[in-house]
This record gives sequence, structure tokens and C-alpha cells, in this order.
Amino acid sequence: MNSTQRTRIIGRSLYLRLDALLVFIFVVAVLRRSHQPHLTSAFPSTTPITRNRHSVQPHTIFLSILSLSNRAMSSTDTWKSQQRRLPSEFSNKHHPPLIIGYAHDCKSGKSEQAIKDGARVIIWSFLHLDTTASKVDERYQIGSIRSDLDVSAIRKLRDKYQHVLHLAAFGGWNGPHPPIVKTGTNDSFSSLTGKEWCDVFMEYNKSLGYLFDGIDWDYEGHDDLNSPTAKFTLATLDIMADFSVQAKQKYGMIVSMAPAESYLDASADPDSIDVSFSLDLDLPPRAFTSSQHATNENRELIKSVNFSHAGRQCYAYVIAKAGIDTFDWISIQLYEAYSPFLHDVSTRRLDPVGALMIRVNGLVNGYKVTGLPLPSDEYNVKIPPSRLVIGIANGWADGMKFCKVTTSSLKAAYETTSLKHGENYLGVMFWTIEEEGKDEDSRLAYSLARAFKMNNSELAGDEL
Repeated sequence: MNSTQRTRIIGRSLYLRLDALLVFIFVVAVLRRSHQPHLTSAFPSTTPITRNRHSVQPHTIFLSILSLSNRAMSSTDTWKSQQRRLPSEFSNKHHPPLIIGYAHDCKSGKSEQAIKDGARVIIWSFLHLDTTASKVDERYQIGSIRSDLDVSAIRKLRDKYQHVLHLAAFGGWNGPHPPIVKTGTNDSFSSLTGKEWCDVFMEYNKSLGYLFDGIDWDYEGHDDLNSPTAKFTLATLDIMADFSVQAKQKYGMIVSMAPAESYLDASADPDSIDVSFSLDLDLPPRAFTSSQHATNENRELIKSVNFSHAGRQCYAYVIAKAGIDTFDWISIQLYEAYSPFLHDVSTRRLDPVGALMIRVNGLVNGYKVTGLPLPSDEYNVKIPPSRLVIGIANGWADGMKFCKVTTSSLKAAYETTSLKHGENYLGVMFWTIEEEGKDEDSRLAYSLARAFKMNNSELAGDEL
């Protein structure tokens, strides 16, 4: 495969299954039947756009054609026969931790070393949802997937280690959010629905021989506070939720997310604004500026570095809409810059294990998020230990802006979770495999496996 991978939903399913004349007749018929003026933006809809965002289901003619042709397809069985799932051992209440690593460069050899060291899941970063204008009618947009991942190298790694799961991550810091329609009002509309984007991804994944066992959400903010992605739109969050539901219910995919800690903050004061939902991703870090434990020195630090890139409970919307059972795991990024966890262990000098358990207990017992733009504006975020993953940094973290977490602290919190809640938390995620060192002591996957005393059978898996 070349460096840029695209699957267009107008592709194989359309041209192999529908005669060109039929396509032309269908398009003409739809256009004649449409009595509503097209949007003046690049994404016209076949349904009228109103100010009531919940009454609109934007879509394209070509996705409708694809949906019709897909009913005659029976690729689901092929997908399920090739998809990998978590081993049954992780369904036990007392299991070895699941080690998850993010990666991009498959040719460096570090991903393979991480697998040998104990990683059971590799999340490949990043893929992006994209649209291109139809060649038949440029007013209509065609969904596609864009990425510069070396899928041939990933395929070789997948084939060699049969026990490892491979997920596709969407997003990334400074990464694009899904294409949306701007209407000139406060409302915004996705060019495709979340369910439609899920079908686009499955076509892409099918073209790669079902390379990925599922997807991961990692949409974040941007260094440039004037960037459109320095703020979420409800359209983006709706895509994440609806895509996830379709992925789980229709295709049985593994679905995960990795919110920065401020995006799903269980340690926030329950009587403060910090538990209220916000679309903003350009907020000052609350632990260092507005919390009851923030010091003048903290505030001066944040002011001096001009840092304002935190969110506030935004991922709670996705969980509330999709349901917690949609997600196989949720990885909390404690390594977010100036995270509440960093403040607890640096300024407040809390014991790292105690600080970890504040997060675990808050998420497992549940905490209330308010101000959600849903039928119920309150939601109790509650993640069972079996779906909770702790996200940490490896060697690149400096301990001043990005927290460091020792493997001994993770192990102690793992055991404490079992004692307090009757089961272990699921595992540990780290960013990023590219920063793994050459010797054993500088490789986090190896250090985690050693700290948790994982045996050879738990590490080796199936190598062909």
C-alpha cells in the first residue's frame, strides 16, 4: 500500500454492484425530488437543514446508494472470523494487567520489541476522517479515511504475533476533527453521521484485510487557540458516540477512548464548576489555577508559560450518549500537561498510590457531571474496574509539566483496587512506543511486565 491510505465509499460496492446508468438515473431522480435549496457550503444535504440540530440527519446520495448495495453484502462473517478479541483471562476479576501502547512507526522495530516485552494491544496513531467532492456532482461529499501509517508493515507484525490486538486511533493533539458543516449559526452539522462514518471505516478496514480489531478515540485540542479544534463541537461528540454504538452493535468491534484527565475528571470538586460539561479545550488547568489547593506559585507558573489547553468533562457526553457498555476500556491520560494528577503529586505532595486511588475510586464509584446538552442534563460517570485503564507516559515525561508514574505505584494501586472493589483495574496504557529505550530498564512495557511479575506464557503469546 502507498503512504496515504484511502477508502472511498463510492468505491468497490458502488461500481461493482450498480450499473453506471442506474447511478445516473438515481442521482437525477433525487435531485428532481429535492425541493429544498442546497446548502451554500461544501456539504449540501438531501434533507432540509433547520436550526434544530436534533431534527437533522445530514447524509450524501452516495452513502444512500452504498447502504442499499451493502444489504446484499455478507462481509460481516468474514470480519468476525478475522477479528481478534481480548483473551478470556482478562474477563477474570484477578487477571494480569493489559499493557497497551500507542505507536506510529512500525518499521523501527520498537513495536515488535514492545510486544515481546508484554504489550498485548497496539493502538496505531493516527487515522483521520476525511471527505472529497464527488466526481458526479461536486456538491456532494464522499467519506474516506486518511492516514500515513505503513499498513504493510503493520500487517506483517499482526501476522507474526497472533495474540496481539491492533486498534486504529482517531485524533491526536493538533489533529483534525471530523469534517462538519458550518451553517452560520451556533449549530454545526456533520457531513456524515457517526453511523455512516463507521461504515466508511469498515470499508477501509475491509480493503486492508481487516487489519484493525477496533477503534480508539483520541480527539484533543490544538496549540493554536484560534484553531477550530481548540474547541469541540457537538457534531464531533455525536460522531464519536454514534460511531461507537454502530461499531459495537453492528460490527462487534473493540471500542476504546483515551480522554485527557481534564476531559473526564473524577477528582474535581463536586460542588464546583469543574464538574460541569464544556466544549472548550482552551481552559486554564483548574488544579493549578482555580482549585482550592492551587497556590499563588501555581498561578504564576501557568501565567508565565501562558498555558490554557485543558478541557472540562467533555468526554462524559460521549459516554452518556453511547452508554458505558459500548466501550471495552477507557484510558485516562494522567500525562496531560499540568494535569490534576500532576498537581496532586507535585504541589500537594500526595502519595502517588493515594493519588491514583482518588481517580480509581472516583471513576468506579461514580461522579456526577452537570450541564450536558442531553435530555437529562446530569450524568453519573461510572466506569467499572474491568473497563478502566490508567494512561501514563514513558521516558519522555519530565515530572514538571507531564507527570511520571512508577511501575511500583501502579502495581500497588492495582492491588488496592482489587481489595477495595473486588477486581483489578483492567490495565495500563502508555504513550508512546516510539519513546521506548534500547535497554530493558528504559522500556516501559518490559518494566510493567516485570513489576507485575507476568510469566512467560502471558508475555509470549503466539508467534508465527
